[in-house]
Amino acid sequence: MNKKVLAAVGVSGLLMAGGVLSASASTSGYDLFKTAVKKTHTINSFTAHTSASLTDNVKEIYQVDSLNTANLKDESGNSTVSVTNGGTTTKVDYFSKANQTVVKSSKDDNYYVKDESEHKKEFKRKEHKDENLSPQMQKDVEAIFDAVTKNYQDKITTSVGANGNTELQLDLSKNQIPAVGQAVVSFFLKNIDQQKDHKEKAEFGSLQLADLKPELPQLKNNINVSRVVLKGVVDKNDYLTGQEATIYVSGEDVNGTHHDLVLKLTNTFDQLNNSKVSGVDLTGKKVVKVQDKHDGHED
Repeated sequence: MNKKVLAAVGVSGLLMAGGVLSASASTSGYDLFKTAVKKTHTINSFTAHTSASLTDNVKEIYQVDSLNTANLKDESGNSTVSVTNGGTTTKVDYFSKANQTVVKSSKDDNYYVKDESEHKKEFKRKEHKDENLSPQMQKDVEAIFDAVTKNYQDKITTSVGANGNTELQLDLSKNQIPAVGQAVVSFFLKNIDQQKDHKEKAEFGSLQLADLKPELPQLKNNINVSRVVLKGVVDKNDYLTGQEATIYVSGEDVNGTHHDLVLKLTNTFDQLNNSKVSGVDLTGKKVVKVQDKHDGHED
């Protein structure tokens, strides 16, 4: 299975986990979903529309919308992303090919070009070689999801729409959410301040990628995942073309203020094996060469 199909659209890893759960309405539904996952991972190109939003006590504090096109054979892609963070909206156009990345943001008029160093090229070649799961690993992953879904199969709805697509849904209340899920979310939110010290340092002129990430309230007490709604769509050709997750979390911050957080993630695939990646013509543009920076070191 090609993991880049999921990585290219950012949120799909989480949505995939949700999709696996939501596919377990019956043995036939579960088998259909596993077939769709395997088939979708073999595509050579795709277009993905991905969005995410985060609300805190009903007020939206973060929103991102992106349109992504990728060709997995030649490792090229382009994305148009709009991020609203703390009331400020930033738009970013991103173009990539095997060994080069070009970034243009609404922050300025420059086109920032980053060429990969030789050791990064070698790392990517090795990563590409190792990214496919072996048949035994695939079998083990399926066994894990079989076990995870065992206690939820009678709570899932499956329906076939008028367009022939299969729609799958799982709606879990607080008491139905596994204890390990509650623990992981609680740990993450309690330690959000430490994660801030390890923010991504990549920057392209006045655009700093760390500034595009949401600022989550640091919850400390009474943290609970109160509801999780997971959805998936498998089309008539057995491709996984729609995914959605809505997660409800509540808790109190260090000052005792109560927060009700709602995170919604959606993703749709289309133009499977038919997407065309558009490049960027830098002729006459203001081009700035940049280098990777990791903890103060340049590659």
